[in-house]
Amino acid sequence: MRRWFIPASPVPQGPNHDLPGESRYVSRSRLEEGLVLCMDGVGGYDWLPRLLRRGLEQGGVKAAIVIYHWSLGPLGFWVGDLVARRRNRQGARELAATIAAYRAWMPGRPVTLIGHSGGAAMAAWALEELPEGTVVDRALLLAPALSGRYNLARALRGIRDRLYVTCSCLDIGLLGLGTLVFGTMDGRHAPSAGLTGLREPRGLGAADRQAYGKVRQIAWRPGMVRHGHFGDHTGCTNVRFSRRVLAPIVLALADPGEPLEKA
Repeated sequence: MRRWFIPASPVPQGPNHDLPGESRYVSRSRLEEGLVLCMDGVGGYDWLPRLLRRGLEQGGVKAAIVIYHWSLGPLGFWVGDLVARRRNRQGARELAATIAAYRAWMPGRPVTLIGHSGGAAMAAWALEELPEGTVVDRALLLAPALSGRYNLARALRGIRDRLYVTCSCLDIGLLGLGTLVFGTMDGRHAPSAGLTGLREPRGLGAADRQAYGKVRQIAWRPGMVRHGHFGDHTGCTNVRFSRRVLAPIVLALADPGEPLEKA
């Protein structure tokens, strides 16, 4: 099973604590500023996180920005990523272990987890797998291919500050018809949260309801066109939107969105 970090792992290797490789986006100086981990959707093309990464850098993010390649890749086609649930969960556990290793190496630095579409599900599952006491500062689920009432209470325990969820009522093709026919990442044949918005699950206990207070939902609106987001499936990852909307979130300079309505 192929899985790797692009451009390189964000944690040192070997007894000398050497980085696997330094580059524009991963260097010791950037890692000392913090860590942003990005994941693409199904299909494994990874070109959308590259655009997002560029926008974050242009928006002033000085932390290391790493893409986690979790997919089977183009040769596996996107349906394979939807149905390989055991493999996906294992990938989420490995990502959680990497986050914990970075936290141990660079305590106190900000960590942000970003997933788009199917990668948003991987981000949620990685949060669920974080060891006790290990948290990220914030997470962004962009156009998530999860069911609208997927229970994120366990994932929210792995977040210190906020969980942001973007959705668009225009994303009908992939997150409406697509997940209705082929299923969401969590196996529901229904429109996904990236289309309908996230909803608080019914029957939550008091602690879980309190955890859901960390969620902010950013619904597409026509004014976002000026940021290059036309309500489509990929608009929330383009360079301009990443620079103007997502970078301030990563830098903790903005807190957009609305709290979820109670179930």
